[in-house]
Amino acid sequence: MKQTIAMFLVALVLILGGRESRARDLRDLIPGLYGGDGITLAPASGHSPHFTVASAASINRLNSQISGEIAIFPFSSSQGGFTYAFDPGQSTFVRTTQTLGPMFAEKAATLGRGKLNFNASYTFYNFDRFQGEELSDLRVTASHQADSIGNPNVREGFEEDTLLVTLDLDIRVRLFTFAATYGVTDNLDVGILVPIVNVKFRVKSNARVVTSPDNLTPEVHTFAGAVDNPFDQANGDATGIGDIVLRAKYHLLSSEIADVSGAVLTQLGTGDASNFLGRGSTSIRPFLILSRTFFNVFTPHINLGYEVTVDRSNRNSFEYVAGFEVGSEQFTASLDLLGSHRFRSENIGRDLLTGSLGVKWNPFRQFVLAVNAQIPLNDSGLRSNLITTLGVEYSF
Repeated sequence: MKQTIAMFLVALVLILGGRESRARDLRDLIPGLYGGDGITLAPASGHSPHFTVASAASINRLNSQISGEIAIFPFSSSQGGFTYAFDPGQSTFVRTTQTLGPMFAEKAATLGRGKLNFNASYTFYNFDRFQGEELSDLRVTASHQADSIGNPNVREGFEEDTLLVTLDLDIRVRLFTFAATYGVTDNLDVGILVPIVNVKFRVKSNARVVTSPDNLTPEVHTFAGAVDNPFDQANGDATGIGDIVLRAKYHLLSSEIADVSGAVLTQLGTGDASNFLGRGSTSIRPFLILSRTFFNVFTPHINLGYEVTVDRSNRNSFEYVAGFEVGSEQFTASLDLLGSHRFRSENIGRDLLTGSLGVKWNPFRQFVLAVNAQIPLNDSGLRSNLITTLGVEYSF
């Protein structure tokens, strides 16, 4: 049975991971607007190129900021709904937890020696906001080249004109993850998670000249072909294997106050970063897990970790989760606060706060169904108003 499931998952990964459909890399869609060289105005007194460099730079800067945020995907924890330990007195394995566990947090409990957990999930969402601004109405402003005519020490009235580019972005993510966790010993779990990512990206753009009140010759800045608001658009999609995740967890301590485990998560840079299927770099996250079950129905938990990106120190971050689960062997609800503080110079996406609410249901045997919703609790970075995850798992 285990071998059959494993072969099925490998085949599915190969089938889904081999499909790609795009005319060009998704990362090039925004910079490729208007020919990729910025917006050039109609020739008038030699002014046609004086917004070109600035508009290209502004568009490319926005693309760089957004691109760095797209391929940060949520993935479920390695925590199985069923955890066991061998009881010598009964000469058999017994359940060590009475609830089914959270979906995006870890508890200290391990699966148990020789136990195997398979997990598959489907996550879907659209990005809605960037730094609090709606993606359907992002505005980029480009200034006129200075000192193009006249006194080089005085900015002329027409040089106060600006070029306003309004972008409408539609970014959709569909994420399939397949994970397996194995109990090497009663205290040590190891696991792997393989994501299959689909990203659809569409961008529409309009541009217009905002004439300065000090410009006495407004007709000097017009678009080629007498167009008032030049329009451009591009779209594409890509599908493939994302960043594969390797995980290990060791149960360090059991006490009256808390159970404590240490874990290491390694996210490999296997996804195509040019198409937002992965981050393009490897990261390692050691973290500490504390949890404790009270009255067999209530389990608070805390995860504290530091993620180091191997070749990009500006992506290092402090990751934390705090929450609880409440329920029984058959039905469990969990509520979590997911947080990330990134150590970077710019403020974009520095602090991310997300609320997570999920439920798990055990209809029969070791089969568990799960549904989870994540909502943003602040406006930092590129955010979705709702991230929905559906999951299924089975333990052997």
